[in-house]
Formats: sequence, structure tokens, C-alpha cells
Amino acid sequence: MDYIKVAKVEDVILYKKGFSINGSLHLTTHHLIFTLPPPSEDEPSKGSRELWLCYPMIEKVEFKLGSSLLCLQENGLSNSTSFTDENKSEVKLYDGANIRIKCRDFTYLAFDFPNVKQCNDVFESMMKLTCLNVIEKVYAFIYTPLKIELPYDGWKMYNPIDEFKRQGIINWRITNINENYRFCESYPGLLLIPSTISDNVLKHAAKFRSKNRVPVLTYYYKKNGCSITRCAQPLVGLKQSRSFQDEKLIQEIFRTNNNQSNKNLIVDARPLTNAMVQTALGAGTENMDNYKNYCKKVFLGIDNIHVMRESLAKVTDALKDGDISKTAQQNPNKEQLIKSEWLKHISTLLSGVDILIKTIHLNNNHLLIHCSDGWDRTSQLSSLVQLCIDPYFRTIDGFIVLVEKDWLSFGHRFNERCGFLQTETKFVNNSEYQPNSSNQAQQYINQVSNHFKARKHLKYTSPIFHQFLDCVYQLIRQYPDRFEFNERFLRRILYHLYSCQYGTFLYDSEYERKSVNLDQRTRSVWDYFKARQMDFTNQNFKRDNDNIDDVLYPKISNVEWWHQLFQISASINFPTATTFSLDSVRTKATPSKAESNDSTSNGDHGNTRNNNINDLTLQNLTHKAGELEESSSQTGANSKEEEEKGEEENEKLDDEQNKDDNQEILKEASVIEGITDENGNVIMNKLQIEELVKEAASKLSL
Repeated sequence: MDYIKVAKVEDVILYKKGFSINGSLHLTTHHLIFTLPPPSEDEPSKGSRELWLCYPMIEKVEFKLGSSLLCLQENGLSNSTSFTDENKSEVKLYDGANIRIKCRDFTYLAFDFPNVKQCNDVFESMMKLTCLNVIEKVYAFIYTPLKIELPYDGWKMYNPIDEFKRQGIINWRITNINENYRFCESYPGLLLIPSTISDNVLKHAAKFRSKNRVPVLTYYYKKNGCSITRCAQPLVGLKQSRSFQDEKLIQEIFRTNNNQSNKNLIVDARPLTNAMVQTALGAGTENMDNYKNYCKKVFLGIDNIHVMRESLAKVTDALKDGDISKTAQQNPNKEQLIKSEWLKHISTLLSGVDILIKTIHLNNNHLLIHCSDGWDRTSQLSSLVQLCIDPYFRTIDGFIVLVEKDWLSFGHRFNERCGFLQTETKFVNNSEYQPNSSNQAQQYINQVSNHFKARKHLKYTSPIFHQFLDCVYQLIRQYPDRFEFNERFLRRILYHLYSCQYGTFLYDSEYERKSVNLDQRTRSVWDYFKARQMDFTNQNFKRDNDNIDDVLYPKISNVEWWHQLFQISASINFPTATTFSLDSVRTKATPSKAESNDSTSNGDHGNTRNNNINDLTLQNLTHKAGELEESSSQTGANSKEEEEKGEEENEKLDDEQNKDDNQEILKEASVIEGITDENGNVIMNKLQIEELVKEAASKLSL
């Protein structure tokens, strides 16, 4: 191929986890291969003699002059204790050039080349082979399966009709309104709605939900007839619009098991702040005056895709010297890991799952879950709740069905979130760098330029599915005998999420996959796992044990680093970093810098807006509104007596506080001038802000 300037380079030094070894580097169309020299006659062969790296697995590549070991001096580390080859002279450190690679599976590699030109050729070849312009050029479209995978067809493992029959649905019907995906491109072709709802009502209700993602069934809990339904945010807007068809649809959903309770739950996965700002952009959250007779609402405070992306970036930065240092990845900077707040986000997600499990299982109430567009946080919550209440999804086949149903079928945007089509901004050429050289200024300018280009490209990427797998890992740790699959199963799923070797995760919706006949052109990733099922089976799994409760409750205080994935020491845990109250989960008052992106996008992604608003003031306002909402509900009580007691206390508290709090909120609102769009047009004036905040304090009650 023309992209490959050099196919093979000899005498290359590989650094990994602080160890170094000489070998040869090969570049193929889809893989980079490092090969060890053949063993001598008196040296027995031990393990694999090759290291394969598929290009889509690359997260970042840096090209510099000199040896990779120079980074140890820059970072203040001592190479005398970090490498097996401890006698490298200072002079050799400035010879040749090096390439350092950060991988998406948290593998860190470095290659030292004796010749600068060869290193440059490898760098440019890798860049061309990695940065593709169309998804059809990835390895999956030419991959030939191994013989052990041929008997399997993972594309047929999930059949929606069979799955809902297994769930035992009653009072629900299948509608073909989306058979050609014209009703909603991001939804599956078959939808389940209450048998009392006509397709005509569904069409009108769709106009009130973002991307036409109306409330539809994803899980029927046959133990009590309750349901888990999912949708996108309502298009309430500043005018507080309503849809009688949407209200009718939700009411009928909550009546499917003849449940007359008004404790059914609408779950808004977002922080209250984000939901309120979305109102100014034409979307928002349900006005509970229109739904209060048959349900309540809770905000779970799960941050958006931008916050999660930055959090994981901080984790990878803390592990960045895992190629040349033995200690950098095994024992990383604990302060940096704590500041990433990765475990906090995992705990927040599991806290929300715990609330929802108790609502549907203990309180016998329906769940309607949404976030912004309903394909990120909604998929996380919906699938994790099902995993905890239905043992079938804790088997290998059941977990595959769960991923196919709640992630692939319901339109999680895998291509967009994972960024399979990489750009050249991830390849940083610092080869102009020389110690004590005037070129350092130019190098710094180039780094800053690449940084901002990369931020633009990464706008919609986020480790949403990774977070889901991390939560499943926590559950496996906490309940080691309740899952048929093991930890390695999750790790390999994450690997093949990025490898692009199989077609399963390459597109953003069922519609896109069918449009390109993906099942005829690529293999399913499940072929890989079914062909090697014994390798991913948990030997301690207890199937159908009648002596144990088949419902799992996440242990929020027992959340640890996924050390096998991040390749850090299992002893690194920060219990104090993940301890926080449930109140802070439901309404987060002060968003981070990245979180404020929710106020500039319609949903998890959308049209950019420019909000000229005092952020701190708005945060204070929404915090006050959140406190009022918090005081009006005790969701997830374990008994009817606790619920009634909580309601009595809340009513007293409301009577005493609502009047004073409303006055204080309106007083703070008076300092806001307004919100304008990107063209300077006022989309929310001062009076409208006051009205919105007043409604948030007095009407958006749970």
C-alpha cells in the first residue's frame, strides 16, 4: 500500500511496563507487529514471540528525537531503578528517535529507533493507516474468521420477539410503526407499547420527545408486572409546552399492571442544573403538574459525556509513563487519580441504579428513564438495573442479549462516542525538539495548536460504554458467584469495542447497520466469545440457587479501581474519594467546566449555543430549586411506613421553607440579564428567567 513508507525496521527497542527488549518492527495494512529475534538453540522459547497492535486501538502517538528514556529526566524519574537495562549511557539517550504510543486499552508502548528517518517513516505510515475517512476501510470488512469461529453467527443471538416472550409481557403490544425507521431512525424496528395505545397517539406523542424517541418498553418485570421504559427528554421549552398524547402514553404505561399507585417514577438521569438550562434551548424536563396524579420524578445527577471524557483523560494522564517506568502504572500518582473523579462517577451511577432497583423490586413501581437524547445515561441505567434484577442477564448469552437490546438496538452512538475515524491531531510530531534549543518555542506553539484541534475532534467522544462495563466489573467483584462470565470477558469486550475487528460496534443505530448489510459483510463480535466461551466462564458461578435472593444491590461503599484493565496495583483504593451523600447524587449544584457543555448542546450533542449568563448565579438558583425538590420526596423507601413518615416530614418542611426559599431564589434571579443565542438574539429574558426559576422551585415537585 502507498501509505506504508517502510514495511520493516530492524534493531528497534520496545519499552513496556519499564522493561526493554530488542526486535524488529513490521507495518501491515491493519496492524503494527513487533517481533522478537528467534531464540538460540540453548534458549527454550517462552510464550509468544510477537506483539500485535491494531491501529484503531491507538489513542495517541508522539514522535521525538532521542531515546524514550529522556522522558524520565523530564518527569524527574530515575532510570537507574526503573529499567532492566540500567547501564544506558547519557550520550546514547540523544541518539536516534522514538515513538511513544498510548492505547485505548491502557497499554503504553515506546519504540526507540537508531535512525531518525526510519522513525519518521514509521510515524507517518502509522498516521495514514490509522486516520481513515470512511468506516468501511477498517479491518472488520476484510477480516477472515478463524476456523473455531465459523460455526457461530452472533448476528442472530438477539431476537426481540423471543426476548420479550421470555420476559412474559402482558398488556403490551408490538407495533410496526418504525418498521422502515422513518418514525425514529435511532430506535429499533420493533417497538413495544401499551395495548391500549394506538399508533396514531404514538405519532403525536413523538413530536414532544427529542429525536422522536417516545417512551417504549425495554423490560417487563414479570414478578410484579412493572416495566422499565425509556425515552428522550421532553420538548417543554420556555413556554412550558405539554402534550396530551405524551401524558396519555405515560399514564397507560403505568397502568399496564393495573397499578393505581402515584409512586411510579420518571427518572431524569441528569443533574437538575443541566435539565433546567435545556429548557432555555427548547427541551427540558417534565412539568410534574401534568403527571403528578400517577407518578413522581427524581434527578440522579449523572454528569454528561464531556465530564466523563475529561475524567478518563485525567486517569490516562496519571498512567502516561507506563511504557518506560515500572512504577508509573503499577503505582501511579494517587492524587491525580483522585482528582480524575472516575470512581466518584462510577459510584454516582451505581447509586442511581440502587434507587431504581428498590423502586421496581421493593416498591412495585414502574420506571421511565431518560437523559437528554436517551442513548447514553439512559442505556447505562436501564441495562444495569436489568442486570441486577434478572439473573438471565448475568449469563453469557443473557449479557449478549442485554447489550444488543439496550445499547445496539436502542441506538447508542458507538461510532460517535468511540471515535473510530481518528484524525491526525492524535499524532504529535515533536521531532524538532532539541535540548537547550531555540526550537523549543516553536515546539510549544505546535503542541498548543494540536491541543485545540484535538479538542474539536473529541467533542462527542466519551467512555459511556466503558463506564457501563466498569460498573458491571464492580458488581462481579461484589458478587463473585452470581455471574456466569468473568472479569476477562468484560476486558475483552472493551478491547474489541475499539479493535474494529468485528462489525458489531461500528455504527450508531440498527438502521445504519441494516442500511449497509453489515451482518453480511462483517462478523459479529459475539462469534469471538462463543468460540472461546470456556475462557470467559466464571468457575465459581452458582446457577439457579433457590437459597439466595436473585436480586443484587450495588454496594456503593465498595467501589474500587478496575486494576486488571488500568494495569495498576490492586492495593490502590481511595474509599474517602468515593464517599458522598445520596443528596449530592440527585442534584448537583455546581457543574464542572466540562459539564457546562450541557448548556450549549441540545441533548448529549446538538447545536451549539452561546449563553451570556452568570453561571455561578444560575448554579445557585438551580441548587435552591434542587433543595426544594429534595425535600418533597423520599424515593426508594423500603416499607410503606417509612414512605408515609417521610411524606409527613416533607410536608411540614415544605410549609415552613417554600415561601422563604422562593423569595430568596427570585431575589437571586434578579441579577441575571438574560440568555442569548450564538447570533445575539435574546432567547430568554430577565422576566422569563424569573418565571422559570419560580416554576422550578414551586412546580417541579417530585
